[in-house]
Amino acid sequence: MSFKEGAKKLAGHFQTGVSYMIPLVTAAGLLTSLAVIFGGTNVWNQTSNIWGNLRLLGQTGLGFIPVIIAAYVSFSIADRPGLAPAFIVGLIASNMGTGFLGGMLVGIMVGYTVQLLKKIKVPTNLIAVKSLIIIPFLATLIIGLIMIYVVGAPIKVMTVGLTGWLKGMSGANAVVLAGILGAMMAVDMGGPINKIAYAFGMAAFTSGGYQASTAMLMAIGIPPLGMFVATLLGGKRLYSDSEIESGRSALVMGIVGITEGTIPFAVADPVRVIPSIVVGTSIGCGVNALFGTFQKTALSTVMAIPFSSNWILYTIAILVGVITVALLTNFLKSVTHHKPEIEED
Repeated sequence: MSFKEGAKKLAGHFQTGVSYMIPLVTAAGLLTSLAVIFGGTNVWNQTSNIWGNLRLLGQTGLGFIPVIIAAYVSFSIADRPGLAPAFIVGLIASNMGTGFLGGMLVGIMVGYTVQLLKKIKVPTNLIAVKSLIIIPFLATLIIGLIMIYVVGAPIKVMTVGLTGWLKGMSGANAVVLAGILGAMMAVDMGGPINKIAYAFGMAAFTSGGYQASTAMLMAIGIPPLGMFVATLLGGKRLYSDSEIESGRSALVMGIVGITEGTIPFAVADPVRVIPSIVVGTSIGCGVNALFGTFQKTALSTVMAIPFSSNWILYTIAILVGVITVALLTNFLKSVTHHKPEIEED
């Protein structure tokens, strides 16, 4: 099999993962959005009313994204025997904070491991035992230990290193720091790099470092809003019907500050989407820092507009980031002759 054929096959497995993930992202994202719209920012810390409980439902669903990606990418590769190990190890990856990229990695590793284990020859009377016990046990054991001992250690080292680096940057040029924070928030959408930037931004917020916290919070909504605009501009020429529907959901999630609205696009086409959202978000946050605009709330992107020191310049910076994401994504899809998946009834 050539590299091109292998890449195409892998893209197909990712598409399967996306098809199972979209209902989860839509349901959980919209529940969380409704909670924030009607319950305000207090919904994040309580379950004493309906809005807090809607937030709980939605946030729980969004936290399940890496697990669903892992399970159904593995399912696409190895059929049903790949499901159980990927669910288990996907949950480990989620708890480790690896985000959707960790889920994709688990799905690939479990799927191909199960495929190899299927080739183990056993007596005819043990075939059922192999499918029900041996394959799930060995796949979970092997990939689970790899995630814990091989992947987990670098994540911890990276967390300490990047946090220290950001602290060293905090006295540097505000534009550069804002651009870095924007890129980190966008690159893995809830993964370890995103969490490092978020923690740094909130620490800056509590100590009055509003330029850093503004950049981090602004970055949250730019990727999903950018992908919504990208689907508007690209239409059916560059996006499938399901992607266009995901774009509409991404609009709502982007407005209330849920970056996970971008994940269906990033999983389906990581090579084009991830660089685009990183560059666009970084530019938007950098432009805002250049304007010297800040806000003193913990609200994200669009919801913080009324509280910014100059709402016009703040809005312009958001639009710069959103439009950059959209134009760059569509440009990359166009020049590489990307075509949306043909959907069958």
